[in-house]
Amino acid sequence: MKRSKYQLGRIGRLTIDRIVSIGAYLDGGDTDILLPNRYLPSDAAPGMEVEVFVYHDNEGRLIATTMRPLVEVGQVALLHAVSVTDSGAYMEWGIHKDLFVPFREQTQLIREGGRYFVYAYIDHVSGKIVGSAKLSKHLGNIPPSYSPGDKVSALVYERIDPGYRMIVDHTHWGMIYSDTLPMPLAIGAQVKAFVIRLRDDGKIDLSLKPIGYDRIDSESERLLHMLQRRGGRLPIGDKSSPEEIMQHTGMSKKTFKMAVGMLYRRRLIRITPTAITLNETVSTPEA
Repeated sequence: MKRSKYQLGRIGRLTIDRIVSIGAYLDGGDTDILLPNRYLPSDAAPGMEVEVFVYHDNEGRLIATTMRPLVEVGQVALLHAVSVTDSGAYMEWGIHKDLFVPFREQTQLIREGGRYFVYAYIDHVSGKIVGSAKLSKHLGNIPPSYSPGDKVSALVYERIDPGYRMIVDHTHWGMIYSDTLPMPLAIGAQVKAFVIRLRDDGKIDLSLKPIGYDRIDSESERLLHMLQRRGGRLPIGDKSSPEEIMQHTGMSKKTFKMAVGMLYRRRLIRITPTAITLNETVSTPEA
């Protein structure tokens, strides 16, 4: 028995098996999948790989598209409700089909024109892709395995008293606190964030800045003031020993290098292996 080469509801690469009048059949392993003519590359030929999204059409047949859906299976997105029927709601999906959210998968009555967070999954009864607004069924069910400092993708879910509730990598719940943000976040926005800590309740505290960024930023300011007070030059650099750097600045060599890097990127200093010097445009106190 042939093994499946595609993942239902996920973007992947499949090989064109043969060209026909209505499009091309892709090699799905255990079945052929039609890629209609409107999605077919102009130079399509047997053996060519194409990046496609596989789903069921309205007749229940497997079909492929080169359009990118707004949400894939195993993901969450903020979607627009385009219509509501007696059986459920249909959400804009970004392809030539809407994503169905049954009434049983709604936490509140979805109304046409509204925007709702929806998790896409494969219904084990029908075998088709459906949506669920009951996010608690699908998120936070496995312990997070991140370490502090790890970079993650986070979806802004809602504004609550201490900050913003976030969906981390479509799998976990997290939090970004308002007092760490330079400006408000937009609900539904996708941002890159950094893990600060894993909480006992399984949720994740996040920051938009890498761990240590705030401390290094303050250390770079301290180093700048030190240079200004000492005539614009310090006789230490990358080749200096940790002991020399500690003696002159009170910083570890790692912190010193990060602070120097920040000042250099801001074009405030010149650096050599054994010294750092303020640029002429930076003022120093008069003696």
